[in-house]
Amino acid sequence: MSRPPPSSDSAARGIPTGTDGTFVFFALACTLTWSLAAPMAWALLNHRVASPLAVAGAGASAFGPLLAALVLAGRQRQLRVVFGRWRANAAWIALALIAPAVVHALGNLFYVIVGGPLDRWFYPPGAPEQLAALVVFPLGEEFGWRGFAHPRLVHRHGLVKGSLIVGLGWGLWHLMYSINASTGRVDWLGLGLLCIELPLDSVIVGGLFERSDRSMAVAIAFHVGAHLDNFQRAPRSDLRLQAMHIGALALAAAAVFALRGRDFRERRI
Repeated sequence: MSRPPPSSDSAARGIPTGTDGTFVFFALACTLTWSLAAPMAWALLNHRVASPLAVAGAGASAFGPLLAALVLAGRQRQLRVVFGRWRANAAWIALALIAPAVVHALGNLFYVIVGGPLDRWFYPPGAPEQLAALVVFPLGEEFGWRGFAHPRLVHRHGLVKGSLIVGLGWGLWHLMYSINASTGRVDWLGLGLLCIELPLDSVIVGGLFERSDRSMAVAIAFHVGAHLDNFQRAPRSDLRLQAMHIGALALAAAAVFALRGRDFRERRI
């Protein structure tokens, strides 16, 4: 079935109706991030002490999605659309900020119910680099994932499928961050789990993003919340714990669509 013509809402949002650049965006975001992070990754793979330049490159690599969005939105004259949406009800910002911890706690509760030996409920930042991540990664990523890619993919595929695609790209983007410093090897299990978790996360934050009229403040708050309670620091080898966490994410993602599904389908084009 052919896609209906774009609505006035799409035109007002400045969403392109033809080639929208999302594939180029993901390719450029990954290329920038992987290139900047490669020296650090090479040092870890070879059990070497990273040079100051490699450390600086790894820090700058978080801004790959932001830089890609700047380049492509600038070419499409969409900078204001991508970077200019900030107003939101404070309640939506607060909900986005606590949502990751609530979902993680639900997954932990499931784990306890099935008899899992839970050592801790939350994983707050403790090291300086983890505190820096509260600022660096949300700002470096969200203007790309939610500001640029989300509206285009939701316009073409609907909320759930579009958000899942964003989340899969988001997961694969983490390739250079998936090297275990202790073993000097790529943590393929951790990367695989991310590629399951982040698409579900993307549906949740995508729902909040839409409900707040696509406020970047809400998207960034969710990402900050994910670093305030970073479940990636939970034991990745405990597959039962990971399964309970994924189950909680799936329930939350389903609830987002069930509660606002009709509204999202109407805003598809």
